[in-house]
Amino acid sequence: RNLQPKQKWHNKMAKKKKQQGHYCRICGEYKANEQFSGKGHARHICKECQSLPEDVKADMVRCNEVERAAFKYPMTRQNWELLERYASKYKDKESGRFAQDMLDMKRGNDVPDEDMEEEAPFDGTCEDETVPFAELEDDIRYQMEKLLADNINEFMVHKNYIPEGKELKAINEWVIKETRDAFFINVIPDATYNSLVVETIDRLVKEWEEDGFEIKTYSASLVVMETERLLIRRITPKDLDALLAIMGKPEVMYAWEHGFTKKDVRKWINRQLTRYCKDGFGYFAVILKESGKLIGQAGLMKSTINGNEAVELGYILDNAYRHHGYGTEAARACLKYAFGELALKTVCCSIRPENKASIWVAERLGMTLCGSHTVIYNE
Repeated sequence: RNLQPKQKWHNKMAKKKKQQGHYCRICGEYKANEQFSGKGHARHICKECQSLPEDVKADMVRCNEVERAAFKYPMTRQNWELLERYASKYKDKESGRFAQDMLDMKRGNDVPDEDMEEEAPFDGTCEDETVPFAELEDDIRYQMEKLLADNINEFMVHKNYIPEGKELKAINEWVIKETRDAFFINVIPDATYNSLVVETIDRLVKEWEEDGFEIKTYSASLVVMETERLLIRRITPKDLDALLAIMGKPEVMYAWEHGFTKKDVRKWINRQLTRYCKDGFGYFAVILKESGKLIGQAGLMKSTINGNEAVELGYILDNAYRHHGYGTEAARACLKYAFGELALKTVCCSIRPENKASIWVAERLGMTLCGSHTVIYNE
């Protein structure tokens, strides 16, 4: 156990951002702030739904859960289990009937109307026709276009980013499979189809923007901040090797008094992922724009200093990229994000008294010395 004295630096700024509305947790609709009041506002329940009986509100929430599970692409085992559980447990409620309808639709067990004539079974055999997408009949082509757009849009709704790579390939394969099952046609995804995919994504993105929502690709969705020379994005498990190359150096991790092992870095990544989910921020990866190389980390962490809750600024830079102003540039972007996007009033920075380089960065950021405290490291 090491006891290390730390100087406490802070930077203050007051700025408040106000949301224009919320999604109601009961009816699922996006409504303006004026449609929420009292405790319902804090709980994100609109005025209209607050007046409903508790059992009705609970059933509406379950209906929303059924809809999200049934239209998620691809559906997981947990989605299927939720539909089956609700269909069985709440079969006398609207949510239970809705869940059963979704199960029937997904499994192809829709009950035909009583006045529909039953078709005689086909005893022969037939081979599926193979047709390039560009040569499809208009009605089949229209159905494929609609199926593609619906699935891409559902993906964007539930994942909150634009599908690409393997995920987009999976959607295309599913659309072609559904077309084959419905029309007994093997569709060849030609250049016309590929152009349709691009056009569909562009159109949906434009529609989202017109509705006031921003949607990006997965890689772009990770970016939290951008400066003249840097991209600052969320860390992912794929960053393990790049982070190990930096954090494995004792001279870089001197504040921790040892270089990190692969196991240490894996734990570090998991800690940041937990922070993202719990707090909305943590250490972020610092990427050099011109090369795409990960050169360090910078970010914000919740902590307790002398018994008081605080948000701290932290930065770790590969020693090979020091003396170029990257650390200051990344740290300044984090402060701007803290005071702007997060509407924080104070940000602190704990620095060892002998760490002159970090103190110099803090002073350049406009931070002032406000006290000291002791950090206890346990290994």
